Amino acid sequence: MSDDVPDVVVVDGQAQSYSGNVHEELKLLLMIDSGLTLRRRGTTYRAAPGQLVALHPDDAHSGQPDDLESARWLIMCVSPSLIAEVATPEAVRYGDPVIRDSGLAARFRSVHGSLYRPSGQPGSALGRETQMLEFVSRLARQSYGAEGRRDTAQRVPETLRAYLRANLSRNVTLDELSAVTELSKYRLVRVCTAWFGLPPHKLHLRLRLDRARQLLRRGTGIAEVAYETGFHDQPHLTRVFARTYGMTPALYQSTYRGTAWTGWAAR
Repeated sequence: MSDDVPDVVVVDGQAQSYSGNVHEELKLLLMIDSGLTLRRRGTTYRAAPGQLVALHPDDAHSGQPDDLESARWLIMCVSPSLIAEVATPEAVRYGDPVIRDSGLAARFRSVHGSLYRPSGQPGSALGRETQMLEFVSRLARQSYGAEGRRDTAQRVPETLRAYLRANLSRNVTLDELSAVTELSKYRLVRVCTAWFGLPPHKLHLRLRLDRARQLLRRGTGIAEVAYETGFHDQPHLTRVFARTYGMTPALYQSTYRGTAWTGWAAR
């Protein structure tokens, strides 16, 4: 368990189909024993077994393994705070999410393996953290946004996202969002869809699910998670979670390894 490397979550388990996933972390994924079809912003991409995939924060995407019986994936979720140690988080972007660099994929597997070790296994915490930072630095150098900068057009999506996060447990109206962002409702929907790949109501649901995953990583009870994220009850959360991620909240909670990233919720 990577308790000594903060702001990283690693998963090693059976791959699942999923649809319209949105997350705040940079999600790195490597398929084993199966290829993967990805769809992002209307474009379809193919990742062969062993190829590394980088999925941007706030960018809705769907995935379908070729063979659900044998497919296994290694996942690493890297928080913006860790990326900021070596690069501007907004600059780590990839036009094609499939990174065709076998050396980088091998480095990913090495780092993932060191972080996934059971708690108590001998090893240097300093070495693991250094290895992680070196990997992120190499990853950032290969992105098309390595020389990028923060654009003022990002302010509206950030305001929208922050408001939806602050109101996860209740219904939010377009009138509210229009007032907060100072955009017409029509323009608001267009900006939201262009930036996140989802209209506001679907983005809100994904943020609620993302918060649910954070709470599950901390060991919070599923019924309490449902209450805190605005679902009617535990069965409602379970249905939506399973439909979205291909696994129940209980299974998700039992398969992850790593320090639960507190992210925005802790601030």
